[in-house]
Amino acid sequence: MQPLPQSPAPDWRQYMLRAVIWVAFVGALGYAAANGGLGFLENDVSVTVEPNRDSISLADQGPAMIEMKVTLRNNTRNKVTLTAPTACKIFRWQIFSRSGELMQSKINEESCPASGVAVGLPSGEQVQEFYSILLSQTRYRQGEDYQVRVWYWGYETEFEFKVE
Repeated sequence: MQPLPQSPAPDWRQYMLRAVIWVAFVGALGYAAANGGLGFLENDVSVTVEPNRDSISLADQGPAMIEMKVTLRNNTRNKVTLTAPTACKIFRWQIFSRSGELMQSKINEESCPASGVAVGLPSGEQVQEFYSILLSQTRYRQGEDYQVRVWYWGYETEFEFKVE
């Protein structure tokens, strides 16, 4: 009986190629995870806020304003119904100091209709809107950090900014 034929051992180039492919794959996966590219793997409704700046200068001329892009994603398999008690409560925000003191919040509009609002968001879809927060400059101190809590259609997220 003859021994089974053996394949020749791969040379070092094949080993290097395989190692480079694995390193590139793991690097791309890490990059995608760090930048939100794997959101489709989540099974929930998530909200993200991208502010246009992370520091505000009170010495600048003009109003101190933070503009932001708010994105709500439906990563579930089902259509989600988004509801709010009034149209004025679709987007709400509060700003807190590092010590937890409430610095400013969205003022309720008196002209808001009292009827509820509902909208359907299909599976895999997202909604993007742009909002701005006008800061009351007398309430903030230079060199301090502040946290902004945002509610959009009842889903909450937060971000921070610094006053210079």
